[in-house]
Amino acid sequence: MPLITIASLSSYNIDYVIVGGGTAGLTLAARLTENSDVVVLVIEAGLYHGPLPEIDTPGYIGRTIANPKFDWTFVSVPQVHANGRSILQPRGKGLGGSSMNNFLGVFRPHRDEVDAIQNLGNSGWNWDSFLYYVKKSETMLPSTLSSIDAKKYAADPDPEFHGIDGPIKKSFSVIFGEMQAKFFDAVENLGIPRNPDPSNGRNTGSMTPFMSVDSNTAKRSYSVSGYLEPNLGRKNLLVLPETYVTKVLFEDDQGSLIRASGVKFSNNGAVSTVSVNREVILAAGSLQTPQILELSGIGNAQILSKHGIKTLVDLPGVGENLQDHVGVSNVAEVETQDETMDVLQDPAAVERHEELYKQRTGLFANVPPGGFVFIPRKLVGLENVIDMSTSDMTENRVSRSGFEKQYEVLRNLFSDEEHPQAEFILYPGHQPLPYSVPEIGKQYATLTCDILHPLSRGTVHIASADPLVPPAIDPRYFENEIDLEQLARVVDLALTVYHTSPFKEHVKSIKVPSEDVRGRGLEGLKEYIKENCGSFYHPIGTAAMLPRSDGGVVDPSLQVYGTKNLRIVDLSILPLGVCSHTLTVAYAIGEKGADIIKMGQV
Repeated sequence: MPLITIASLSSYNIDYVIVGGGTAGLTLAARLTENSDVVVLVIEAGLYHGPLPEIDTPGYIGRTIANPKFDWTFVSVPQVHANGRSILQPRGKGLGGSSMNNFLGVFRPHRDEVDAIQNLGNSGWNWDSFLYYVKKSETMLPSTLSSIDAKKYAADPDPEFHGIDGPIKKSFSVIFGEMQAKFFDAVENLGIPRNPDPSNGRNTGSMTPFMSVDSNTAKRSYSVSGYLEPNLGRKNLLVLPETYVTKVLFEDDQGSLIRASGVKFSNNGAVSTVSVNREVILAAGSLQTPQILELSGIGNAQILSKHGIKTLVDLPGVGENLQDHVGVSNVAEVETQDETMDVLQDPAAVERHEELYKQRTGLFANVPPGGFVFIPRKLVGLENVIDMSTSDMTENRVSRSGFEKQYEVLRNLFSDEEHPQAEFILYPGHQPLPYSVPEIGKQYATLTCDILHPLSRGTVHIASADPLVPPAIDPRYFENEIDLEQLARVVDLALTVYHTSPFKEHVKSIKVPSEDVRGRGLEGLKEYIKENCGSFYHPIGTAAMLPRSDGGVVDPSLQVYGTKNLRIVDLSILPLGVCSHTLTVAYAIGEKGADIIKMGQV
């Protein structure tokens, strides 16, 4: 049994310490312990929750968000360009990390942007490698759709691009609706075709995505169920939950490269340490990995000295380069024969669907039947981005050269009119929103919009030398005004969808944004966005895999610059955002990271 206590820790000889038992961390731990000669310790600050409806039941998605039992519920610093609002930044609190809390979508980025990561100085980090590792992580379960319906709902996968025996199960929804099909027809009439299998690296278009749901059990498939629980019998896999790592420890006798000797941690107020024979690996995610680095003396010397922390490695890129998808929702009242999520306001309907769930069907057995659209650049505009000079985008940055190279990549991506730059998500019902309240007995559709390649760059830095104080998270939403312009155009396009046949046959009226906001055109939509926007929970980039001279924190082997045996294996290493949700990328990083480390064991 790998779940251990502090008291028993001293009896083990630890080869690898993994800090963070989340999506990538548990993937890495499971793969490393395939070698029975190594002992791996995973230290996780949250609980091992075990089987719980809030986590396992697909139709309960969202219930763990902002719940302090499951979510660290971080908030950003006030966002200057979003009316001074502090914006929620959820992160999974417990074994499984954010794979425990996410909204279950299984998406992949565009192959061109993955290849661009290699072109930024990261040999081997390309589309072919990504495809190999993401397939290794997954099992595609069979669809029940007929060939006609597979085309109708844009859910016709090519087996060549999907895994068959990986730990994470993925399946299609068990419910499809006519409103969803008409939504796809409407966006097709606007120039966005169906994409029956976006997993091939060309993800522009409308689609029904796979969900990380095991259709055999109608439960969430995530890093705990896929990578941890099947391996509980391994004697060389140890997990220490409810334990907060406060810093990485280093040997006193240092040469040009410092060597990690272990970690310091806190458990119920008691402070202790554990030594490591081989490596310390940070997998705490984009918001907490940079915090641990800085607390350990690795980061921008000016920031560290401000908090009285001795600088061991002056690495200014730590905590910089934060990128996140930002978006906003709009809602319309609709009329449809489909059963929307609004029906669950009726206790009798809830009881009925709870009974259906026992048969692995109904609204709780899957994510609500909606639709996703990845919108090509040609429908968003952005010609001004292609023409903008790099100097306009790189003011006051740690590494001007690094950002210049990023923006050159983005200009190339934006020059392709078919490359996806934004997203629609159709939710069949009134999504829970702080700025709109549904009326009981009515039906709604929520169309959420986000941008996928923001030009703004934020930061995550320690706010205190106290490791229990959350980091200062500053996404700097809309610092580059083009991001706001782009999102306003995407919302305007969404409003056009409501008036486009055949989807418009379902739409009775637009609820939000209000008629007054809509009447003021793009300027009104910009104000609506600034007052109501939120994170899409996809932060990346804060320990970027780039050359050190470009603001990098790790090299292509995921080794932290200036160290011998400290690596990072999580989404913080991505130097550039991707036009997809990030779950599959995290699994692929965990899988590839494990192989990189195993190669060093030979």
